Amino acid sequence: MKKLVIVPGGFHPWHGGHTALYNAAKAAFPSADVVVASTDDTSERPFPFRVKKILAQAAGVPANRFIQVRSPFRAQEITQLYDPNETILIFVRSEKDREEMPQPGGVKKNGELAYLQPYKRNKLEPMAQHGYMAYLPVAQFGGGMTSATEIRSKWPGMRDEQKIKLVKELYPSTEGKEAAADKLVEILDSVLGDTLAEDLAQHVIPMDKQNLVANLSKELSHFVSLLKSGDYIEAQQLLNGEIASRMYDLTQTDRPLDNKTEYDQLSPINAEYGETDYVEEKSIGL
Repeated sequence: MKKLVIVPGGFHPWHGGHTALYNAAKAAFPSADVVVASTDDTSERPFPFRVKKILAQAAGVPANRFIQVRSPFRAQEITQLYDPNETILIFVRSEKDREEMPQPGGVKKNGELAYLQPYKRNKLEPMAQHGYMAYLPVAQFGGGMTSATEIRSKWPGMRDEQKIKLVKELYPSTEGKEAAADKLVEILDSVLGDTLAEDLAQHVIPMDKQNLVANLSKELSHFVSLLKSGDYIEAQQLLNGEIASRMYDLTQTDRPLDNKTEYDQLSPINAEYGETDYVEEKSIGL
């Protein structure tokens, strides 16, 4: 039976840990189709799909293996291309996301096993019956980073030479190609830039309440449609994930920062990407 392995995530931005996870998935499932699933949603994170795809390609992911989807953990744009009765579906995440939703396991109200189950080596059912979740080791990059949150937090305070060094590490195709490395730095600057630091300097969290309300309305409409279709597990995941996150963002709109304490968290890192405090954000997965 054919195996389809999907690496789902936000990838804001794609980094060395994502590349390591993608390569580990290919090594763990050598006969499978391994693809990456991500959205074009920039309502909460800054990178549009086209930029994420450019960065992933620079890291070595083929263009036809980086697919835009509406929901990474459903990925119907990908799964619809496979025979559900002849394909085993496996989602792969980093070990650090083991406690993040969605989690495999559990049973339905009628006593049947839930659709998403922990990966096992034997007696796997086709995706018409079940999908599986596998977790692979976490990889560090950039002198000890493990998440996209760290890149987003540290980038505005980095010097030009630090940015070039990090880009060459994250995207190996730029090694020996200064113009290509400079272009990726330009792309990252255009998305991340110094806007976060500037906004925090004025002690205001940069949020657009009108957009937040509009995006929350869309998620609530999707939530209702899931309830009507009987997809209760997916509805619960949406409620606990995106909807809860957007509600939290609304409560934080126009909240003044604790002046020096929170603003000082943006202190620049040292030349070797040494440890520094940064603004912690809710994990988004891979």
